[in-house]
Amino acid sequence: MELPVVQPSNVTVMIKPVGALCNLDCHYCYYLPTTSLYEHREHRMSLDTLEAVFASILPRFADEVTIAWQGGEPTLAGLDFFRKAIEFQRKYQRPGQHVSHCLQTNGTLLDDAWCEFLRRHGFLIGLSIDGPARYHDHYRLTRRQKGSFEQVLRGLHLLQKHRVEHNLLTVLNDRNVKCPEEIYGFLYNLGCRHMQFIPAIEWLDKGDNQFELQPFSPRADAYGRFLCKVFDLWFERHRDHVSVRIFDVVLNRLVLGRTPLCIMDASCHGQLTLEHDGAVFGCDHFVNRRWQLGQIGDPAWRNPIAANNSQMIDLDFSDRSVDDHVMQQLQNSTAVADSGPRLDADWLDRVDRQRLGFFASRKQNLPEKCHACQWKAFCYGGCPKHRPSRGETPEPTALCEGYMMFFEHAMPRMQWLAGFLRMNQQPPAPAPAPGKSSGKRQNKPKR
Repeated sequence: MELPVVQPSNVTVMIKPVGALCNLDCHYCYYLPTTSLYEHREHRMSLDTLEAVFASILPRFADEVTIAWQGGEPTLAGLDFFRKAIEFQRKYQRPGQHVSHCLQTNGTLLDDAWCEFLRRHGFLIGLSIDGPARYHDHYRLTRRQKGSFEQVLRGLHLLQKHRVEHNLLTVLNDRNVKCPEEIYGFLYNLGCRHMQFIPAIEWLDKGDNQFELQPFSPRADAYGRFLCKVFDLWFERHRDHVSVRIFDVVLNRLVLGRTPLCIMDASCHGQLTLEHDGAVFGCDHFVNRRWQLGQIGDPAWRNPIAANNSQMIDLDFSDRSVDDHVMQQLQNSTAVADSGPRLDADWLDRVDRQRLGFFASRKQNLPEKCHACQWKAFCYGGCPKHRPSRGETPEPTALCEGYMMFFEHAMPRMQWLAGFLRMNQQPPAPAPAPGKSSGKRQNKPKR
């Protein structure tokens, strides 16, 4: 087991090169409503905007910068677009600065040329797959309403063929959440050693400020049972060679006192989201005009929708839980040299810091039951979008029962693992199942 290290100086910038444009029609997709911002006209980010992104962030930001490419389906931007991105990176990268790339994809458009490029430039690929075909094909459909499983599996085999670093992201819904052992075993047998499980929590607006979960959303108790069962399998069999993101997050909190995942931290932090038209937001789950922070290419842009900044919540930095807040990076930014008459290299200086701070602090708008909860430091109420009013009023997350179920079930063993990691030691390897050899021949410390 390797301790997942938090990088306090790391900044993540998410780029949506084609907005919500996608070649699939996943029924639970949270991003499709953003098309209403653009009157359903979706297109690729211009090269001028793409260059402006790198010209502004690389001279200003930390020694560790992560570019996260998402969509829609980001590979629709085309391979030449990503070649230009690498070209712009090299043009504006500071000496000694490390820039890493991760890309979330459905994998259906990958081919040998794509995989050779991704391998050459060290992209970490997140591939979306929801389990065996009978689960995956229920919601993850093509535009012709056909299952996409075989196409995704072909993409995975290409990534493996070219030895592209990758993990698998499984969206948990009302169907696959009931089968934790089958889902986990399927992913493991695909050769996956890095897994993420994301619950598809979306709301149906009933009017009069009444909301209910969409039919495809997993219920909290089912989510909790899923995590508990997967944790048992992981702990008993694979804890020394498989990474499950939510388990890593808990261990980070126990060992380092911090977490790399905003969903489980005290504020919405650590990321800017850039739309294909240059609009800047604090999170891709809140792409609406109220929360727009800036506009690449328009020095005169101002957000006409006023947030109630007078109610901004003061962030508590005493436990260093939010020390890597993007706003701090912005406050420390300095001017960059002139990069040409047409290039907007100053858009980052115009980001609305006050609105960003207000947006980030809304996560702390919690009911008293959350403030009194023994597990608050491990979830901080989860993601605001998982609350019925999306953070507008003090409410617990829809997943509250599931989180509590998981923490109560797993925490004693998590604490046991954390005890070794605090001493920079490897925990004992899991005992092999009867009649089987362990996943590793020897339990040698990793160096």
